[in-house]
Amino acid sequence: MDKVTQQTSVFKTIQIIYGAFVLGIILFSIFTYFSINPTFSIYTNDIFIVLAPLTALGGIVLSNFLYSSLINKISSNDDLHSKLAQYQSATLIKGACLEGPALLSVMATFITENSLFLLLALMLVGVMYLKFPKKEKFKEEIELSFEEKTEFDRQ
Repeated sequence: MDKVTQQTSVFKTIQIIYGAFVLGIILFSIFTYFSINPTFSIYTNDIFIVLAPLTALGGIVLSNFLYSSLINKISSNDDLHSKLAQYQSATLIKGACLEGPALLSVMATFITENSLFLLLALMLVGVMYLKFPKKEKFKEEIELSFEEKTEFDRQ
C-alpha cells in the first residue's frame, strides 16, 4: 500500500468511526422513542433534569479543551502520517466526550419516559455533526508544509 493510499485510509477511518458515534446515538434515540410512550415535561423531580444538561455542558467544554490541547501538541516537524495519527486521536476523543452525555440523555429518556432528554441528545448530535472531521478542517487546524499540503490534496 503506497503512502497516499494509506493516508486516505487513515482519514476515511477517522470519518467512519466518528460517523458511527453519531449514527449510534441516532439509532438508540429512535429505538428509545418508539419503545416507550414519551411525554414532554420540564417539571420533573428526576435527578436527570440537572444531571443530563450539566453532563452535556461538561462534555462540550471537555471535548473542546482536550481537542485543542491535543491539536496544539502536534509539531510542525512531524511527518504527515504522524500528524494524521495525532489528529485521529484528538478527533475520536472529541467525539467520545460528546457521545457520552448524548447516550446519558437517551438513557434518561428511556428511564423517565420524558422526551426532554431526547431533545438534549439530539442537540448534542447536532454539535457532533458541526464538528465532523473534514479534510478542509484538517488542513486549517494542522500546520502543514507546502509538500504535505500537496501530498494530502492528492488523496
